[in-house]
Amino acid sequence: MRLEQAIFTSVRSERLDGYQLAARSSGVSDELAKELTSWGPAHDSLWRNQPGTTSVNFHSLADGRYCTSLTTLSGAEYSGRGGGRVYTQMIVIAAEDLERFAGDPFLVLRALTASGRLLVYDHVPGELPSLPLIGRAGTFHVEWAEPLIETVGAETIAELAEAGTSDTPITVITDQQPERLFQVVLHQLTLAERMQISLTTGLKPSSRRPFKFTVVPDDPQLVRQSTRMNQGRVIEAVAVNSDSTSRQRQTALRTR
Repeated sequence: MRLEQAIFTSVRSERLDGYQLAARSSGVSDELAKELTSWGPAHDSLWRNQPGTTSVNFHSLADGRYCTSLTTLSGAEYSGRGGGRVYTQMIVIAAEDLERFAGDPFLVLRALTASGRLLVYDHVPGELPSLPLIGRAGTFHVEWAEPLIETVGAETIAELAEAGTSDTPITVITDQQPERLFQVVLHQLTLAERMQISLTTGLKPSSRRPFKFTVVPDDPQLVRQSTRMNQGRVIEAVAVNSDSTSRQRQTALRTR
């Protein structure tokens, strides 16, 4: 199978300057390019502002395919504005190909990373190739999820999984690795439910990017800001032995 791809970042081009869909493979139509652009994260879109910060993002597309992407804070914007360049490589994958990887976008990105297909260009090329995706997901082994489930509690994982089947946006406060947490939650769902989820592990909430699951840093002001934007529910997924005062403070911010 071959996957189409596009890069959304800050460049100076013949058409315009600033954040844009800077390059795409030949199979990305103008209509799809417009849709991908609407999901593209621009300046100051990441919660963390350290170079090398990443976010995994996943959502469905209007034509029945899916977009899984990796956003990286890398380099400087062409304008010299501070804060770093937000660079997103977007991968378009058909439903049947995603199913071969258990409906798990993290496994797709892991396979592409292993084959050296995820690249951050200093100078974005004018054209991009489609990408081969080799293999498939193996059988799910519950053992790899058990340490995290034990850390945050089975009830919390069950709460997140149940929330994933609702219509309400979910903001997650966590002291765990968000990628691992969301992957564990995805595998509590059926394949059909899994492929209805959208998520981001590090982007700030935006009306242009209506993800089902977002993550917010453990800060009351940022939690309130995030929930005002999402108008959804807050779930805390932290180690069960975390400081009780912190847990009580964040629990008071939950919306049901």
